Amino acid sequence: GEILRYQRYISTTVTLTDNEGVAILVDALQNNTSLKMIDLSGNGGISKEGQKLCLKLVNDVSSIKAALQSNNSLKCIRVEVLQSDEEIEIYIGMATSTNRNYEGDPEVAGRAKLHSAKREELARLQGVHQSLYSEINPLHFPEVLSLIGRHHGQRELYVALKSSIAGVVST
Repeated sequence: GEILRYQRYISTTVTLTDNEGVAILVDALQNNTSLKMIDLSGNGGISKEGQKLCLKLVNDVSSIKAALQSNNSLKCIRVEVLQSDEEIEIYIGMATSTNRNYEGDPEVAGRAKLHSAKREELARLQGVHQSLYSEINPLHFPEVLSLIGRHHGQRELYVALKSSIAGVVST
């Protein structure tokens, strides 16, 4: 942890023989605010699951809190993966691009990642089977929907309604 605090770039040629090494690295980088790039090229032991862990590092959709606390400092993650999933690569690129675009304001970067247009797909990739809206007290839900409509427009409001209806019906 102490070494990572002051580094801005990590390039490793150490072979991560399984996803456990990636999980340890991702855990160490969760609270990182200075590291800007990770290059894990040449690590033939990283699988699609390790790639998903890298995605979760920069855009964790398991909860609102996790999304806001995702790493907003990393601007680039390079990963060579056995049987790489191009879709996961694209989402890693989108999250790190958001980090670059809002570099001066990590809080805004975190909020930008909460947009619901791709949330359902990210949840599927990360194995999240609950609605983001299941965490919201039902009494506050109308106000949340009103805020979404006012600040993000009708399209986002529709996506929010569509993705939250199951949670509302089940409560």
